[in-house]
Amino acid sequence: MAYASLLPFDDFTNREWHEYISNIEDTITFCQLLGLIAVTPRSPCGKDHHNWYLSATKRYQDNDNWRCRTYRSNRSIRDEIFFLQSKVTRQQILDLMFYWSQSLDSHEYLYGHCRFTSESTIVNWKSITPEIYILSFLRFSCTIARPDHVVEIDESDWTKR
Repeated sequence: MAYASLLPFDDFTNREWHEYISNIEDTITFCQLLGLIAVTPRSPCGKDHHNWYLSATKRYQDNDNWRCRTYRSNRSIRDEIFFLQSKVTRQQILDLMFYWSQSLDSHEYLYGHCRFTSESTIVNWKSITPEIYILSFLRFSCTIARPDHVVEIDESDWTKR
């Protein structure tokens, strides 16, 4: 049985957090480690090739894209992930997830630290952040406890079905 190698977000300090996301390459690697961005796209290019590499371009929102070496086609790095159609930057999404995991998710705090442009953006993203974590745990399910590790389950959110 596999054990989860989850990064201890709850134990991160702001300094450690910013080390993980200090530049574009580190941020992409960190997102790939979490499973938020694929290491390579799952689907082939238009000519049915899987020869992708990561390149920089101004065409896409985050200035990064997948490029097929053989066919020379481009695909956004956001393809096949949950924030494909979002106008929020990758950095804002990661910051929101981090601050939410630290219980620092008041509207004033997020508005100042994540540089969101409106209150409705904060409300929308705060409502889907728990769903993102749930989907991630369902997709990468494994044992999160060890014999020397106690796991607490908060049953206050459970209801009878």
